[in-house]
Amino acid sequence: MNRFYVFALAGEASDPFEYTGHAIESIEMHGVYALVERLDRPPILSEQALRDQHQVIAQLHARSGALLPARFGAFLDPRELQSIVEQRRTAIVEALRRVQGRSQMTIRLLVAEPTGAVRSVPVRGRAATGTEYLESRRASKSPLPAALSAASVAVRGIAVDERVESRRGGAAAMLYHLVDTAQVPAYRALLADVDSDDGRLTVTGPWAPFAFTPDLWT
Repeated sequence: MNRFYVFALAGEASDPFEYTGHAIESIEMHGVYALVERLDRPPILSEQALRDQHQVIAQLHARSGALLPARFGAFLDPRELQSIVEQRRTAIVEALRRVQGRSQMTIRLLVAEPTGAVRSVPVRGRAATGTEYLESRRASKSPLPAALSAASVAVRGIAVDERVESRRGGAAAMLYHLVDTAQVPAYRALLADVDSDDGRLTVTGPWAPFAFTPDLWT
């Protein structure tokens, strides 16, 4: 029996299409649409498979107003998928509402030397002023590097949500912002004048909202 390799969940159906050798279709479950490929066995994990998956999700994001990508996919039989959607439907629907019409932007602070790790935490709510926001950061047990704090304040008027991730690879820390897709040029413009004395800031996106997708598969 075919099983489903799940690329993402969406708030609306997508017409079947093929991309990089994958045949993608929509399966409706409890008002949520799973965007899947039918397979007999799980795909072999490789760099090329991960690149292909990223490209498929990018295509799905371009086609869908609200998308919750599965970071590494999920290989499930139909009953397992049905059960996950049924049990976690409230969280899925809320997350789909949150990401509707929005994309993820990623800011990395690249550093030459290792720095202390910053915990990955959601940042909830907004301070009334930039000064208040920075003071709350300084009071935190894991403050952001100055450049990332400045970047966070610069875009707080248009960033709908924010996540912080600890140091990974050559990045001291990373910020993920959820932004209305139409606001991406304005987002980039707001970051153009942000100075960094403790590394080099890079801005990438728009991406599918990986950082704002609840963990549904464990």
